[in-house]
Amino acid sequence: MINKTPSPELLRKYLANECTDSEHQFVDEWYRTLHLQSDEEFTENDEEKLLLRIKDQISDQEAFVEETPVRVINWKVYLSGVAAAVILSLGFLFYHLRFQKQPVSSVTNQEIPVRMVNRQKKIIRYELPDNSIVWIQPGASIEHPQTFNGKETREVSFEGEGFFNVSKDRNHPFIIHSGTLKTEVLGTSFNVRANRDEKTYQVSVVTGSVSVSSEDQDEKVLLKPSQQAVFERATNDLRMANLDIKKNDNETWQPVSLDFDNVPLQEITEQLQKVFRVKISIANPLLKQCVIKVGFDHQNLPEILEMINTLLGSTYEMDGDHIVLSGESCGGQ
Repeated sequence: MINKTPSPELLRKYLANECTDSEHQFVDEWYRTLHLQSDEEFTENDEEKLLLRIKDQISDQEAFVEETPVRVINWKVYLSGVAAAVILSLGFLFYHLRFQKQPVSSVTNQEIPVRMVNRQKKIIRYELPDNSIVWIQPGASIEHPQTFNGKETREVSFEGEGFFNVSKDRNHPFIIHSGTLKTEVLGTSFNVRANRDEKTYQVSVVTGSVSVSSEDQDEKVLLKPSQQAVFERATNDLRMANLDIKKNDNETWQPVSLDFDNVPLQEITEQLQKVFRVKISIANPLLKQCVIKVGFDHQNLPEILEMINTLLGSTYEMDGDHIVLSGESCGGQ
């Protein structure tokens, strides 16, 4: 759960769509967890009172300005205070409208799902309510219930590309919906690629087994490790294929163990390129000579990159299959 609360200025930027990717994600996560912080029932009458309070706040501030024309005021600071009061109230109202209560015209007991979009240029590790882990590629999104408790299945909707490591629960199958493609598992790890701008969707398995089907047809494909299902969107054709070893995207997610004893970053990235079959560039030439002593124990590529970033104070971005490491020389020293 997020422990920090967004500042009024950050909420203002969020509502004005002026946030950076990291700020936007921070506020999204804050909204997501607000329902865990309050058990109070927020009635329709409460909503009306809160809206009146917001209007009164604005009216009071406008009246104050009209009655004191001679006084010199730092308007930027002053108006930010007005905005802070209003935005905090709006944030409170937004929380109750979104998480605590549906509009009168909708079903009041309908659960509002959680939606997460990766707006960053790196892979994000995302944990679901059942402790399943999803490594979400840039631009991908996932939608899921706030909890899987009391449900016969664990169902999510996913668009884009991501790697799933699903918690084992034989009594509650895990189901992923990507358009009309349906992927069902009990507990395994696999990659889903379901981009709207591509003609096909693909599901490829690393461990365990996965059942893939089309919601428009009865056909079903059972996949095992190193196998892939390819779904032709135009024809609804679903077929199985063995993974091309030379183009095996799953290698990004295969955990490996590597040790580097005082090795320059340039040599480390060259080794990572061979192991994971990706292209890694270092933007700053000075960063290439940074010497690292580190061991990676059963970790995948995103985890390794995050550890390198922690050691050097660097960052990485993804441009398709190309990874670019950026940063100052050896942690800014």
